[in-house]
Amino acid sequence: MGRSNPTFFCISMSEVEYKALIGVYQQKAYELFSQVIALEARQSILNKTIEELNSEVNNLNTEVNTLKAKNTRKTSKSDISSEEF
Repeated sequence: MGRSNPTFFCISMSEVEYKALIGVYQQKAYELFSQVIALEARQSILNKTIEELNSEVNNLNTEVNTLKAKNTRKTSKSDISSEEF
């Protein structure tokens, strides 16, 4: 039916059971904290990679536009030359 409330079981627990429960909570907290740190580090690396690739794409788009502009100028010059003949 779902998870039971852990505090419900704490009512009649012995000291040994409390210590075991606290130990498990500490271990799980440590594991989750470690996972969060690892995921944030990975996210940071991936974000940097995305920024670098976006920069490269922008540079390539600029280069393409420059080449298109040069091609347009050459085409228009050759059109004028052919009309003169």
